[in-house]
Amino acid sequence: MSYGSEEPDLGHPDSAIRLASAVHRFKVPIMTKSTDFEKAFKTVGTHAKTKAVMKKATDSRQKLDSALLASTLSGERIYVEATRYLPLIHQILITCKVQPEAARLDERLLFEWKSGVEKTPEKFSNEALMYDMVMCICCQALGKASTATEASIAGEFAQASREYSAAAGIFQFLAEDHLPKWIAKGANVEPESLPTEATVGPSGAFVELFLANAQQMAVATVLIKPGTPNYSLLAKLCYGIYERLEAFMQKLRKAFDHMQRLDEDFFTLITFQSMLQLSLCGYFHARSFWDSSDYGMAIAMLSEANILLKPRTHAGKQGMPEIGKGSPLVSLEKDLKDLRAHYGILLKSWESDNSSVYFESVPRKVPEEKKLSQPLMLSKPTPYTVDEQDPLPLVMPGPGNAPSAPPSELTRGDSDLARRLQEQLNAGHGY
Repeated sequence: MSYGSEEPDLGHPDSAIRLASAVHRFKVPIMTKSTDFEKAFKTVGTHAKTKAVMKKATDSRQKLDSALLASTLSGERIYVEATRYLPLIHQILITCKVQPEAARLDERLLFEWKSGVEKTPEKFSNEALMYDMVMCICCQALGKASTATEASIAGEFAQASREYSAAAGIFQFLAEDHLPKWIAKGANVEPESLPTEATVGPSGAFVELFLANAQQMAVATVLIKPGTPNYSLLAKLCYGIYERLEAFMQKLRKAFDHMQRLDEDFFTLITFQSMLQLSLCGYFHARSFWDSSDYGMAIAMLSEANILLKPRTHAGKQGMPEIGKGSPLVSLEKDLKDLRAHYGILLKSWESDNSSVYFESVPRKVPEEKKLSQPLMLSKPTPYTVDEQDPLPLVMPGPGNAPSAPPSELTRGDSDLARRLQEQLNAGHGY
């Protein structure tokens, strides 16, 4: 009786799933000053409907504040509370826009927020109602991102992908619609005086990042299924993630002042993921070639993918970045070591089979025409909009305390008024 050594498992290891789905967990914005709309609009906000909305807005903002400060953060709770507050601050904003002569405050409104994405966030203050509305929308986006991260940790990758796509859609609305309109209408505010996530350039960059994260979850969804996956599809998906991460960095570099506010470990993870996804692209592409009986080319591809997992010699070169001893990314090193070992075992097995069975020549370098040229961008931003709101009646002090505008004008719901209100949404600095 003879005893042979056990055949190694050549399927993709669990470490590949964990590494492919590794993402950065952002914090959430924080309010640093409370607001009382009832007191601010005490004189002109005496109409029953207006008074009720002002009270509801104050209460809703406090509930959002509580969700943001909770000892155990819930992305879903933050998103829900921000979604409840958003139409109220929007309605107050619209009210002041269409009735500027009546929008007189008894107390100054000052909104103070800290960023949810910066390493050492500072307080940013602004009197504009629009600023508070923008930060509320940022809470929605980062609440969705937090929910996505929670789902990915729980192994619910399909849900995580949907939540990241939703976060991308919200930031796309900010970057391409809401923030440019605020600036175009003459808002006297400098980007440097706003939290990073509330500015045009970085918000556009976060679209790319969260779409990359969404696609990472799609890859993990495929990898956890039993059986042999579609290697060609996975290669294209990983290439798409790499391209998204590259686009994220390109856009963020254009907002260098804000880029400097982010954590260095975050950028180390981006570099780590970029190289990992490019390597996985080559790895899965090689496996698809091996399954298609193109053995020599498969070996060459896997050899090049293996090089990308090795430590980089210096910045600017391909390869894995150095992870400092105190970095939270140290937790990835064990899985990275395991994946490198898997690459080596698979490469050795293929080379053995080729030298004894197939006898195909192995090119020293993979020809360009054999490499993937078109990434697959599977994840798309989930469309996001802000519902229009009707203005509230403001009561001017004086004889009769008549509303500042005819009731018919204030309560009209026809499309003409709706369009006019939307045009006025972001005008001016004072609101």
